[in-house]
Amino acid sequence: MNQAILEGLKRRISGAHGAWVDKLPNVLWAMQTTPKTTSGESLFSLAFGTEVVLPPKMLFPTLRTSNYEQGDSEKGLRANLDLLEERRAKAHLRALAYKKATTRIYNRKVHSRSIKVRDLVLRIAEVSDPTRARGKLTPNWEGPY
Repeated sequence: MNQAILEGLKRRISGAHGAWVDKLPNVLWAMQTTPKTTSGESLFSLAFGTEVVLPPKMLFPTLRTSNYEQGDSEKGLRANLDLLEERRAKAHLRALAYKKATTRIYNRKVHSRSIKVRDLVLRIAEVSDPTRARGKLTPNWEGPY
């Protein structure tokens, strides 16, 4: 998430390094209201059950804003809240399908290889001795065996 925030700030700031404070709310708003590739839903819609009306759409009349009625809107919001769990479940299934497809594409490049007796291999150090203290400078692998 931090990397996405930094990328958004880089796109909006062109040379003025001190202006990131003013642009941060815009970047966060964009991240909340943009549909994600994995789920097909925005974070705002998954949290509140409805799509957001962006500020420019409020300034310039559109069909959605000109035909607005308070009573109908409240009924629609209640209906959206009733369907929120189903919407989240569908988004979860889409995210799982996306991850599965990504894994399949990545694993095309992986070639399995069997290990035979007397082959040189590395072993993860934590697996062989989980009680050993780990730090930044301790080796992650031990071997060859």
